[in-house]
Amino acid sequence: MPKRFLDTGFLEQKWIRHLSPDKKIFLIYLMLKCDNAGIIELDLEDASFWIGKKIEDISFLPEGYLIPINGTGKYFMPKFIEWQYPDLSSNKHIVAQARQLLEKYGLIDVNFNLSLDKLYIKVTETLPENQVTGIGKGKGIGKEGGVGETKKEIDYSFVPDEWQSVFKMWIDYKKSRKENYKTQETVNACYRNLLDLSNNDLLQANRIIDQSMGNNWAGLFPLKDVKRNSTDAKKVSSDFVPPVKILTPNSR
Repeated sequence: MPKRFLDTGFLEQKWIRHLSPDKKIFLIYLMLKCDNAGIIELDLEDASFWIGKKIEDISFLPEGYLIPINGTGKYFMPKFIEWQYPDLSSNKHIVAQARQLLEKYGLIDVNFNLSLDKLYIKVTETLPENQVTGIGKGKGIGKEGGVGETKKEIDYSFVPDEWQSVFKMWIDYKKSRKENYKTQETVNACYRNLLDLSNNDLLQANRIIDQSMGNNWAGLFPLKDVKRNSTDAKKVSSDFVPPVKILTPNSR
């Protein structure tokens, strides 16, 4: 029987803490009931049976937590993929099986950015309008409030080839902190900031990113001056041998 992982920060999310006990259990139910790709044929009657309290709707879930796959009666849970498969390009059997299911329902684009050896879920980028539109009765409501709107895909093609790997290192680091840049404007601004801090020097930019990652910082900052610590200074002074003055009879 397959095992399921649960993010350690699951209960730290404020919106989950504010839910009633039965709704918190419902979230666990979803993770245990879905298939290996996070796809579930939602049965609220079955959920109510196991939880011990009637679950009448899923309107309390945040936008995008459960996404209906049009024409199938099934829902997709993107968070499941994030928690279960940090590397969706893995050759492990269970991961390969999940990829096949995601491809079957058109939820994965295996041809996108293969140069980075990654597989990207479309749910957090761009969803095919004829398949997945959002939570609701066949229609999705985007952040701007329009029916059927989806998030725009972030375009990184504006970054020169020689800067791609360095900038991607920072983007991946931000994703690991769950602090994704959500709009094209914020990504563009981040890149301009990196250029400004590094004076357009690629090596300097790499050191700036290493500095932030090494200190677990959320942002990019100018490089700090490297100063020799006091221990080294003391060692140098203790190793120093002053010149010895040789006395002669005439100098006494």
